[in-house]
Amino acid sequence: MVRVDEYARIRRARRVDKMSIRELSRRFHHSRRKIREILGQAEPKPYQRRRLSSMVDPLKPVIDAILHADAEAPPKQRHTAAKIFRRLQAEYNYGGSYDRVRLYIAAQQRHERQTFIPLDHDPGQRLEADFGHIYVAFPEGRRQVPVLLLTWAYSNCPFAIALPSERTEAILHGMVEGFTFFGCVPREVWWDNPKTVVPHILVGRQRQLHERYQALSSHYTFEPLFCRVRQPQEKPHVEGRVRHLQRDWATPVPQMRDLALT
Repeated sequence: MVRVDEYARIRRARRVDKMSIRELSRRFHHSRRKIREILGQAEPKPYQRRRLSSMVDPLKPVIDAILHADAEAPPKQRHTAAKIFRRLQAEYNYGGSYDRVRLYIAAQQRHERQTFIPLDHDPGQRLEADFGHIYVAFPEGRRQVPVLLLTWAYSNCPFAIALPSERTEAILHGMVEGFTFFGCVPREVWWDNPKTVVPHILVGRQRQLHERYQALSSHYTFEPLFCRVRQPQEKPHVEGRVRHLQRDWATPVPQMRDLALT
């Protein structure tokens, strides 16, 4: 079964690299019929058959957490696969095989790549996203309002929309409104690591995305990218817009009748 993230890569290659169906078939190792099916829909149709689970599956988040912590440990004091296997046995009563653990760890480490963030960006390449929080005076009293900000790295052109919450549904609505406002879609969208977009942080820059956000990226064919943990300076343009929102636009405290007018 083709996963949502591969759908997104194929659709981005079609949109950004202008690859033909034959070229996509050759690169991604799918039939032309399958490629046409992927280009015709943003995500796979639900698949009912369930695969047999492995004893290591429930412990994958534990392994991911160990590998993530190892990134900050001295190189000679990081876990080997054998050490993780022994910890799983001792701390979680793992009764499965060592090979299952070793193969999962090897797969995670193969996907880890060091990423360098360019200081200059081409037009249409990079859009940065973040939330700012401001207090607004409503007739019933003052309350804090989350504001979604989208900012182009090339031009520093912003879009802002007040939302009722920071839940996934609100984020998706706000991003669609932003794309409509700009009249185009970027090649990349950068976030910090909000749980409503990234439920799980894996090794390095790998992320497990919320399935609805993954579907949005596949539909609009942008690449979902994220800052390193606690490194918001990797998206400086939107960080500056958040400060401008709070210190300039929202000072003095705005007065509104309802959220729709914010």
